[in-house]
Amino acid sequence: MPIVEACMDLVPVPDGERGSLSSGVRWTVRPRPESDGNYGRLEAVNLETGDSTWIARQRAPQTTGTLVTAGGLVFAGALDRRIAAYDAGTGEQLWQTRLNEVPSAAPITYGVDGRQYLAVIVGSGGYQSGSYGVMVPEIKNPPDRGAALWVFELN
Repeated sequence: MPIVEACMDLVPVPDGERGSLSSGVRWTVRPRPESDGNYGRLEAVNLETGDSTWIARQRAPQTTGTLVTAGGLVFAGALDRRIAAYDAGTGEQLWQTRLNEVPSAAPITYGVDGRQYLAVIVGSGGYQSGSYGVMVPEIKNPPDRGAALWVFELN
């Protein structure tokens, strides 16, 4: 599961204001106490025992949900504009690539004529780009150029 290791402060907005995502509050994100500076975490959990089976951590906060394939891969995207594949059994990173924008939706797979593809939407804002950036100012992302769909063939 994707996790952002951070704290969020919620402040109610004055009457008549919508707040962040029409929630009635404004939020700010900050590092959790005693943070080591790694904010992105993927964690595999055994659903029968509740035990963690592996953890993969990185500086960039996660910005997507995860996709777990029948072939034993986990895909996830992060604020540094990367999408990566991990071994579902061990958490070892097997592949990554940098995209033109921040991944902003959970990746999906689909098949056409016996070939398998991975697709992910990037760009078009999202609270992740604005909220998490204050924790990692060195991750410079380009101005939002609008949404795009990236598709990769899986071999």
